[in-house]
Amino acid sequence: MVDWRDDASEEVQDDFDRLAEVTLAAARSFLDEQGGFIPFPMAIKTDGTLAPIGLDQPVTPTAPDIPQVIEGLVGLFRERRGSIRALAIGADVLIPGEMMDAIEVRLEHRDGIAITILVPYQIDSLDDTYLYDEPRIQPGDRIIWD
Repeated sequence: MVDWRDDASEEVQDDFDRLAEVTLAAARSFLDEQGGFIPFPMAIKTDGTLAPIGLDQPVTPTAPDIPQVIEGLVGLFRERRGSIRALAIGADVLIPGEMMDAIEVRLEHRDGIAITILVPYQIDSLDDTYLYDEPRIQPGDRIIWD
């Protein structure tokens, strides 16, 4: 795969780096504190301000339908795409075909670039801490500014 940075402006690179850092840190914190998490959003407003919208996990009596939560976040971002220039959706997923848990971060920018970062993880059976593999970066789907 060609490195996504080759085709990205400095703004896109900076926005994705900021969003990935904050989203991955939040996901790791949710895993440490709760053992899992509901998909959550992050965004960068048109003025460059980070909007950490997903830092509070809702408490629900039953497990939510994950695809439905993501669909709701996509709908929210589509409605508000005029006020943001980049977004991230963090999710706790199972990597298809590998049966391995991972943090997934979907990143999309108004300039037309979308990538997905997968960070596989497992629980260390000795001390119940999380062990993270190296991030995998792959092309993503444009779903907000399509």
